Amino acid sequence: MSGNRMGVEVVVAIVALIGLGWGVLAGAGTLAAWLTPYVPPAVDVAIGEQAAKLGQMGQLCENPEAQAYVERLAQPMLDQIEDSPFEFSFVVSKTDQVNAFALPGGFVTVNYGLLTTADTGEEVAAVIAHELQHVLQRHGTRRVLRQLGGWAVLSALVGGTDLAVPTFALAELTDLSYDRGEESEADVLGLELLGRAGIDPIGMATFFDRLDKLNKIRGLELYSTHPDPGDRSERARIAAKKLGKGKPLPSPQGIECNNPTDPSDSTEDDNSKSEDTPEPWKPRPHPDLED
Repeated sequence: MSGNRMGVEVVVAIVALIGLGWGVLAGAGTLAAWLTPYVPPAVDVAIGEQAAKLGQMGQLCENPEAQAYVERLAQPMLDQIEDSPFEFSFVVSKTDQVNAFALPGGFVTVNYGLLTTADTGEEVAAVIAHELQHVLQRHGTRRVLRQLGGWAVLSALVGGTDLAVPTFALAELTDLSYDRGEESEADVLGLELLGRAGIDPIGMATFFDRLDKLNKIRGLELYSTHPDPGDRSERARIAAKKLGKGKPLPSPQGIECNNPTDPSDSTEDDNSKSEDTPEPWKPRPHPDLED
């Protein structure tokens, strides 16, 4: 056998191995997409718990009113989810990023930056509805199983909850890298959930308008992999007209992240107290949205 022929055969063998490996990876992704609906929900919870333990949520708001506000908005939607396999829980993170995310199994985090940027309760509720649908449609679980490969999918199918999920895969659950199809599905189903809960779906449209304006002003890296906010706003506005209006929700304006000062901590020294009556609280517009 000539040296040239041997070299050609080696190259062909290497290309074949690379092609086989690529086929296995592609097959694992397809397998995960097909079989995720048959994976026991306990697997979602196990994945979500692992991600939460990594501390991806960061520091949480100390003021219990922030979490109570989010839970109040979410409850009417949770009441409309029939036979949910997950028990949802909510926390508010101190971060200023205009964002919220939901881990598999129902662990939802709303960033304080979302509460300070949103103008109405309907806008916050729309984001929550979107995140609830990511959980219910099991988008995050599908992503993790796709990354772990075929054996992990087969293990999950039989109820294996001891999956050793790599740190990088867990971290990616909070980076908003769902594909456009999953984002669109969460939008559509989120709008339907808002309608069933009696919440005005127009909040999704106005929030996307707000994101679009912020994106043009300073560029929101968080939404670089998402569908265009302007397009999503238009679709949400059309859907909202069909679904109709709902009862007004309380505004997020004025919700504090840190605990308010305990009155018992104030000094009794009259000289330290202001004689002026404090001015009533006024909403603080987002600096990037001021005209």
